[in-house]
Order: sequence, then C-alpha cells, then structure tokens
Amino acid sequence: MQSGFGLVELMVAMTIGLILLGGVGYVFIGSRASFRTTENLSRIQENARYALDMMSRDIRMAGYVGCGNIASMITKTIANPPVPPMTAGNALLGYDNGSGWTNPSSITRAAGDVLSVMAAFSNGVNLTGNLAPSNANVQINGNPDGFETGDVLIVTNCVNADVFKATTVSSGGGTIITVNHSNSSNTGNRVGTYGTDAFVMRMNQYSYFIGTNPAGNQALYRVGLNGQAEELVEHVEDMQLRYGLDTNADGTVDSYSTAPGAWTQVVSVTVNLLMRSPDNNISTATQSVTFNNGTFTAPDSRLYQVYSATVAVRNRLPAM
Repeated sequence: MQSGFGLVELMVAMTIGLILLGGVGYVFIGSRASFRTTENLSRIQENARYALDMMSRDIRMAGYVGCGNIASMITKTIANPPVPPMTAGNALLGYDNGSGWTNPSSITRAAGDVLSVMAAFSNGVNLTGNLAPSNANVQINGNPDGFETGDVLIVTNCVNADVFKATTVSSGGGTIITVNHSNSSNTGNRVGTYGTDAFVMRMNQYSYFIGTNPAGNQALYRVGLNGQAEELVEHVEDMQLRYGLDTNADGTVDSYSTAPGAWTQVVSVTVNLLMRSPDNNISTATQSVTFNNGTFTAPDSRLYQVYSATVAVRNRLPAM
C-alpha cells in the first residue's frame, strides 16, 4: 500500500517553509541595512580623518621658510605674479565663503570657506656656487627633491630669503645642479648674499576649497600655484573656519574670529567639516546636526556628521 503527504500536510509544510524563508529574509535585510550604515559611517570617518590630517600638516607649516621666523627675516619675492609675495601677512589667509578668493583652477567652488597657506614644503638642498645676488642662477648639491622648471623655490640662510621661479634646472651627470631664475619669470636681484650654509627649498601656496568633482559630488580640493587642483576626499558638504587671534603678542589665543582684520595675529585655525555618507537612503528619518552655530537639516536620507580640529600655526608660537 502506498502512502505519502496529504494535501493538508503539504500545505502545513509549505506554510512553515514560507515562515522560515520570511524570517531569513527579514534577518538578511536587517543585516544588509546595518552593514550599509556601518560601512558609510566608516567611510565618513576615514574621509574626515584624512582631510583634517592633510589640512593640519599644511596649517602648521604656514610661514615656514626653513629656519627662524619669517617676521624676523628679510624676505624678498623676485618671482613674477601670479606668485604672491612671501610675507608674514599672507602666509595664512582665509576667505569667508570664498569671498575675494581667485580660483586658479578649473574646478568650480561649490560651498564653504577657503584657506590658503604659503610655506616651504620640501627638504633643503645646500648651495655650492653662484652665491652673489647679481647671479641669475644658483648651484645646488644634487637634486634629491626633484626640482623642475617652473617650480617656485626659496633660498635662505636664516637671515635673508629670496623667492624665485626656476626657469631651467640642469640635468645629467654630476652632483652640481644649476637652477636658473632668469628675468623671463623673475624681476630684480636676490636680496641675500649666500654662502654654502644656505639652502634651497620648494615653496608653494596651497588653497583648500570645496569643489564639484567630475562625478557631480562635492569634494575637498587642494590647489597650488600651478593651478592644478587635486581632489583629496569626496562627499564634503561644507567647510567653515574659525581663527584664534593673539592680539597682545604673548603667544596665546585671546579671541576667535571668522574674519580677522590682521592675519598676522592668527596663531591657530579651527577647521569644521560637515561630511556626508556616499550612499543615499541610509537614514530612516530626517537628520539634523549642529554646524556653524546653527542647525543643518539634511535634504536627503544620507548620514551627516561634523568633524573639527584646532591646529596651531607653529611658526607664530613662542619657541619652547
């Protein structure tokens, strides 16, 4: 006699199977949502850490000319515009919501403040010849930092400093490299008479701003004097800056401002970044965060977080 499942048993088995399948599906959907949230939060934190680290390193270097304090040195810029004069007053400049800033790049500024930092950003290479101010070139002991034609360089001996643009950089064998700074890109003679204790470094002015990248997302960019903007991190919604001012020259912050009247008084910079998640449809409710002394209400279902860092301008602090 043959036996098997009856219709009732089959329906019961199918019902139990559907319940189990629905439970598995529910767990999977919940796990996937949790994974997306965790992944997007990790991406936000990673981007914010990298952005603040990059900006902090450059802010600390503002006004650095190899040694000493730029305010106590005789510094002359013989490089022609658009290279700005290297002075204590423009070593660090901010532009509230980009007002007054000239964008040298092809990337459109999308939002937020702009910060410009000028300093020497390489190791020093000692001079070996052509040391008098009237010479249209200097000779250095090798080229470990890869100086190239068109680079903006600074030569200093900790008393005097000259900023010039390299019109040619010799190549080939030997350890003596000749860096020419002819009047096609420079005006006047150097101010300093340098010995072999002087050295040459690469100088630049980096401007940080939020621009729109080719994918249509807002990103933090850094652009130098060559006008070539490099994208640092994506999904930066806004950047607001606040400056700590030393108004009595005692080396400590006396007040804070978003638009200092005297940039030489700035001894610290607070960077506030509003970051957003790469993916949409993460948050289940409209998100609001406190940012820039106000409330930012999310226009979509992304995650938003605020990250801040206060950075001291080392070259304006008292020597320890």
